[in-house]
Amino acid sequence: MSTLGLQEGWAENRPVHFVSAGLTPLTLAGMYVLIRGYDPRGGPLLAARQKQILDSIPGMSGHSALRLVHFVEVPPDLPLDAVTGVQDVLKRALRVRTPGMVVNAPVVPLEAKSPLYPIVPAWHEGMLTGYLDIGPMPIRTGNAYQCIRGIDKTTGNIVPVPGQKLIFDSLPTNPSYSSVRRLHYVRVPEEVEAHTLRSVEQIMERRLAVRPTTMYLNVPIPETRL
Repeated sequence: MSTLGLQEGWAENRPVHFVSAGLTPLTLAGMYVLIRGYDPRGGPLLAARQKQILDSIPGMSGHSALRLVHFVEVPPDLPLDAVTGVQDVLKRALRVRTPGMVVNAPVVPLEAKSPLYPIVPAWHEGMLTGYLDIGPMPIRTGNAYQCIRGIDKTTGNIVPVPGQKLIFDSLPTNPSYSSVRRLHYVRVPEEVEAHTLRSVEQIMERRLAVRPTTMYLNVPIPETRL
């Protein structure tokens, strides 16, 4: 049984805790939410006990933890778990509405444990799976910085600065915050000790070499842990 524990980092010169939910591409997968209809204000009325449907899981082309939400109207007499995949939605010709909401929902094992974000059961084409319910997110990315000594010439792997934590460019209270961040490598000379770098401003002040990568980390910072 895996546990999605909290890790320590820095943001805006403050210590923070974050959840490491892995890498994610900047593409949108889909989540289909079954509803009975809409209230007078236009809000969705969720179909009780029905599970959400994910259109992709890890290993599939186009898979992403970032999911565009589709509301699917189902009849009141729909049996529980009668719709367990996108193909079922299409076969039944159910009405689908896409409001433009994006949620952060990385797929995780149902038996995994998470101290903060709930793990929600969902369907993917008849197969039961689970996702980490991080919640709605804006269509933007932040930045994360990993301090390294350099590149190992033998293996080609980075050589991290021992004991140095990841540095993020924003807290959840910042209007520019995003739980998905582009990873940057920061070349740190030997004379710079671990934990002395705690903000992006300090990296810039020291004029350290920064190399952006094409990798994006899914690293939400829970507001309850600030």
